[in-house]
Amino acid sequence: MPVDIDYLNLPKLPQKLPEKLKQIRERSGLTPEEFAARVNAKDGKAIKKYESGKAEVPVSVFMRYWKLSDVPLENLMNDDRDLWFGHRVK
Repeated sequence: MPVDIDYLNLPKLPQKLPEKLKQIRERSGLTPEEFAARVNAKDGKAIKKYESGKAEVPVSVFMRYWKLSDVPLENLMNDDRDLWFGHRVK
């Protein structure tokens, strides 16, 4: 049975997500090109686009970022939480 999806009313990705993705990669000590292989992204250029907010992150790539970060998903998905400790930020 097909499911109708209202694409116009999907929730927006968090505004701080690109910044947090960059923090995860930088903490790993890997270049964008090296990190691309770890998260199955096309290449380092794609990583730079995700981390600058110029392209949306595919779910499969996002999940790999999250698994590599070892932080709670809620810290990654909520703009009012910092990435590593979950403290509320202004």
